[in-house]
Amino acid sequence: MNDNKCMKLWYELPLIVVVAIIPLVVRMKVIPLKGVLFEFWKGQKVNYDFFSYYKMIGILILSILAVIALLILVLKKEIALKKTYFYIPICVYSFFVIMSTIFSEYKSASLWGYPDRYEGMFALLAYILILIVTINIMNSERSIKILIYSLFASASIIGIIGILQYFGHDIFGTSFGKNLILPGKYKKLASGLKFTLGEHKIYATLFHYNYVGSYMAMLFPLTLTFAVLIKNKKAKIMVSILSILMFANWVGSGSRAGLVGGIIALVVIIIMLRRYFIRHWKYMFPVIGVLLLLIIGINAVSSGAISKRIGQLINDTRMLSNNSNTDINNIQDVVTKGFNVEIIEKNKILRFGVENGKIVFRDTDNKLIKVNMEKGNKILLKNDTYNDYNIYLKIADTEEGKSNVIEVNKGKMNMYFILLKDGFRFINNKREAVTLSKVERWGFEGKEKIGSARGYIWSRSIPLLKHTVLLGHGPDTFAIYFPQKDYIGKYNAYGTMGMLVDKPHDLWLQVGINTGIMSLIAMVALFIMYIVSSIKVYFRNSFDDFYSVIGVSVFVAIVGYIGAAFFNDSVVSVAPIFWILLGIGISVNLTLANSKVEQ
Repeated sequence: MNDNKCMKLWYELPLIVVVAIIPLVVRMKVIPLKGVLFEFWKGQKVNYDFFSYYKMIGILILSILAVIALLILVLKKEIALKKTYFYIPICVYSFFVIMSTIFSEYKSASLWGYPDRYEGMFALLAYILILIVTINIMNSERSIKILIYSLFASASIIGIIGILQYFGHDIFGTSFGKNLILPGKYKKLASGLKFTLGEHKIYATLFHYNYVGSYMAMLFPLTLTFAVLIKNKKAKIMVSILSILMFANWVGSGSRAGLVGGIIALVVIIIMLRRYFIRHWKYMFPVIGVLLLLIIGINAVSSGAISKRIGQLINDTRMLSNNSNTDINNIQDVVTKGFNVEIIEKNKILRFGVENGKIVFRDTDNKLIKVNMEKGNKILLKNDTYNDYNIYLKIADTEEGKSNVIEVNKGKMNMYFILLKDGFRFINNKREAVTLSKVERWGFEGKEKIGSARGYIWSRSIPLLKHTVLLGHGPDTFAIYFPQKDYIGKYNAYGTMGMLVDKPHDLWLQVGINTGIMSLIAMVALFIMYIVSSIKVYFRNSFDDFYSVIGVSVFVAIVGYIGAAFFNDSVVSVAPIFWILLGIGISVNLTLANSKVEQ
């Protein structure tokens, strides 16, 4: 390598490290929590983070180094900034990210991010800086190959770790793995350290199988398309092997979001490469056969885990199209109003409160219900409509002295209401006495359990958008504004009232709530511009040159990620790869479009 190429490599190094090293970073960071972050966390005063914090720090440092490299190249006049309309939505999005942070009520969370996620304003702007640098610095076949092959090397390691985890050999469950991820003073925690996501689950170095799904929804279509179109036989064999590994992880992750994204990408591959497939149709059957055998083999070894996940996806689709509302507990809301409580069902309401110093019960029409006090302090409601309730009167010691507690049981749901000086309070999973109000919702009634309770999360998240039309609440503040006191809704969706909902499981809701609908419009505009430009460039392309091959490969990877994003969030483990691929895609599209104009 001559001196000029070696020097150019130094300028590209920050981007190379982002794709090759950042996804592999797993290291424990102990972060004290206070204020709102402690209030809206799981009860612990510290966050033991393994997968996000150091990735975030690395991304920030590398994005700054990447910008410095770009500025040096521009000042030395070795490259010129590309003139493109893509900068418009990029700048608009960045503006609203910054403004949402400035006007956020929770500055610290908005700047640095929420525990276990750490995707605040600094991280979001780092993505944008990386995108801009990639658009401008990836100007040669050599540069793009180095970056893509660096990504492939990292993906190989992630894929191997993932497959080992699937078959019960988790590197992070070994002494070697634990020593890698635990700082010296925390080595004593090694014996008790265990990541438990269930049997036959792949989280690799990406935190969760859902994020493995998003990653593989990019990497499998990318490697598959590249392997099909590349002409170099040695490279074709190597990338084909990698593609099989990515496919195994894509299927093995069990992420329904990843499966949806990958399937959408595969459809786009068929459309874009239709001419190639028609010319080489004889080679398609062995490829399809190998992939099917791989699915059957993985499914057999895991006692049908793959078929079960696919079955769940089909069942969710059926449930979504079904108009019945059977998939819900009868209780829909509980409201505390001073000395009165309302337990609201679809077809009836049970009320109780204090009247003239006594606890009384009333029905849907507010008529008094007669009661009998039985053994064990059981309150028997003399109304057949409420035979499915078991109610008890108990006494609890509080700071106010002895207080009455009403225990209400219906099916497997147990609720406790304590009577204090200022009225009834609901006792939550943290043993806190809280007031409850009716929770705003939109859609998915009776379908809350769809997509691992995504139906529930979306139904409670969509109403939040009316408050974030111009500016969002602040990057990564979703958990703070989600109705965490919706204990009944959580029970109906999860079977527990103690679930912490810290993400919307949908990129578009995540952006719309955190940084505002205007920022969401800008992001969608950016994606649409890229997709339209890609269709124009590749729909009738013969794919005879490297730029066309890598361009369409990146395009289907972007489509896979966007498809998965309807069911997954942006996270620091995966998002940087997406933004760099998007930068490569835009850069290649601009190059091909310009060469077409010149011709």
